[in-house]
Amino acid sequence: MRHIYLTLLMIAAVAGQMLAYDLPDEDLHYSILYKWGLINKQAATAVLSLRSDGQHYHAKLAAKTVPWADRVFRVRDTLESTMLRQGCLPQIYKKNTHEGGTYNRDIARYSRNGDEVSGYASRYRRKKNGQVSESDTVLHAIGMTVDMLSVFYYLRTIDFADMAVGSEIHLNVFSGKKVEKLRVRYDGIETIKIEKKAWQAYHLSFAFTHNGEQSSDSMSTWISADDNRIPIKLEGILALGKVHAYFTGAQNAE
Repeated sequence: MRHIYLTLLMIAAVAGQMLAYDLPDEDLHYSILYKWGLINKQAATAVLSLRSDGQHYHAKLAAKTVPWADRVFRVRDTLESTMLRQGCLPQIYKKNTHEGGTYNRDIARYSRNGDEVSGYASRYRRKKNGQVSESDTVLHAIGMTVDMLSVFYYLRTIDFADMAVGSEIHLNVFSGKKVEKLRVRYDGIETIKIEKKAWQAYHLSFAFTHNGEQSSDSMSTWISADDNRIPIKLEGILALGKVHAYFTGAQNAE
């Protein structure tokens, strides 16, 4: 399931400028397809929700496998991030995953002192046989630091129109018990067709490293080049096949 929500999240050293962009309360819906050879089936659905509350955003990603995939490997995952509205800086990050009979819970609390960022992370793991393990870790980074959900919203505030093709954004990501480096490359504007609609979209490529070595599979995302800046297509490469996520609709919350 890591590949599914990483794929959805394709979205300090910033090559472009931040937009004065206020994110709306919304629910974004996605269909997630698995492709391998002649196999091309919907494997899961996901909803990205955002609500605002004073100086904070509250984001949630809920993903679940469809019935046929439940019989192979049942997944019910939830990611939550509380962010400052200014800059989409994460304050608290929570991840709960139910995957194939196991349950994992991660919680990270962020503190900042200038460019220095600390993450106080606690982890809970329960295996299928009931065995439980718990651990606590303190993570450190210098520069723009996000979690696996807030990065999605942070990238929606970047003014890609003023960036040259090939420009890069470099971020730190607190992921579980480690700090990953995320490099986002802007690959220009492309036309993307979903169903019968054609979108003009910014193409972004993602690369994750840890201690100088690749730590996650490479991914790409396409963000609509209109005022909504919605990720409309996301693609990740697996050991066997690819996973694709397609935007299926939005609902603005009242």
